[in-house]
This record gives sequence, C-alpha cells and structure tokens, in this order.
Amino acid sequence: MGWKCSLIIIENTNNFIDDLTILKAIGKSNYQLDGTCTLEECMYPGDNSINIGYYNGNIIISDDYQLTSKSLERAKKLQLTSAEKGLVGLFPNSEIVTVACHSSMNFHGYSLIKKGIKQRLKTISADDDKKEFGTRFEEEIKIYDKAIVKDGVHYWPYNNDPEDLSAEDQLMENFTFKVAARRLGVAIDYEDGEELVERVTFKKYINPKADSKDSGKEETSKKAKWIKYAIIIGLVLLWQIIKRKYINN
Repeated sequence: MGWKCSLIIIENTNNFIDDLTILKAIGKSNYQLDGTCTLEECMYPGDNSINIGYYNGNIIISDDYQLTSKSLERAKKLQLTSAEKGLVGLFPNSEIVTVACHSSMNFHGYSLIKKGIKQRLKTISADDDKKEFGTRFEEEIKIYDKAIVKDGVHYWPYNNDPEDLSAEDQLMENFTFKVAARRLGVAIDYEDGEELVERVTFKKYINPKADSKDSGKEETSKKAKWIKYAIIIGLVLLWQIIKRKYINN
C-alpha cells in the first residue's frame, strides 16, 4: 500500500474537546464544519481540509500537509512554527507528536514537542539528505538498533538477510507509524490500528472562502471559453458572408 498521511497527535490529559479553539490556535479559525469522516477517509483527503478526532487520550489533527510541511520539511531546526506555538499555548504541558509520510517520494518525517519545547526533528526522502536535530527518543532508537551502519549510513536487513539491505527512506512506514504509536498506542498500518482508522469519527473542517474562490475561477473560466467560442463562430460567419459577396461579384 502506498501510504500518504500527515498527523498532529496531542496528549489530551484534560479531555479537551473544543475544535473551534483548536482551529483558532493553528490559524484556521475561518474553517467551517463540513461533515464527518473516518481517519481512513481523511488521512490523505487532498482537499486542504482540517480533520479533528479524539482517540485513546489524544487529539488527532489530520491536516492534509498544511501544517506538517512547515513544521517538518520547512522547519528552522528546532524552532516552533506559529501553529505549533498556538498548540503549545493551549496544551503547555502536553506531548505533541507530528508525523508525515508520502510514498511517491519515500518521504517521512516526525517531530516531538514536550512541555513547549521541540526536542526532536527528522526528515528524509529518496531525493533529499536526511535532516535531524535533537536527541533520538525511545521508539526510533528501537528501529535504529536493528540497523547495520556502513560508512556512517544506516541500512536494514530485509527478512534478516544481511545481503539484502534497505535504505532509511525505504523504512517510511516503520518510522512513521511506530513513532505515531508512541501516543496512539496502536500502529495505523497494523491490525491493532483498525478501530482508529475505520471506526473513530473525525469532524471535517474546510475553508468556505477557498471553495467560493475556486468556484468563481471555474465560472470565469467557463465564461472565457464561451466568449472564445462565440468569437470564433462570429469570425467564421463573417468569412462566409465576405466569401459569398466576393463570389457573387
């Protein structure tokens, strides 16, 4: 399966359930409720939506890469982004785990915030060098402990065969979902994650202005096409009239 997802997982010790306050904290206060869905449906929605669900003492935000791309790929080392600062303001003592992956690029990345401080950040893909800052934590250490290091580069034996090695970017699912399981308690890509993926209800929030803007662009495009066709038809008719007059003369 080609996995694509981006999730922000927040320790929810106080049973916080105010979605609108969360949206405001991450700079999406203009987003409006557009129905419900499962994590399977909103893990990679492709519609620039923000999807919020609650599971096993955590708040889960599936953001369609809107926030995670800034906090992972475009992060300035261990500095917090504006959205991360907003979440830390709401949950100053909570652990916040961010994970993202995209199978077409063998990309995966993750970060760990504890008590308002980003302690760990790593990203890697097939095309880019690995970037990492901070100290590795338990879940990733367990994965690295199984690696073979050659010239400072980590490789993993496939099916325990030391001659058949996988590069770090090829372990996209291993890192992404085992790091996420740090908070979720289950691995999304295993059977124990089935309940979370298929049965937990998420609320979908969208930007209505973006929709109307896109609709306006579509209508403008349609009008432009009809004008173009009308001009072409008019030119053809004019040519026929001129041609007939020329023949008659």
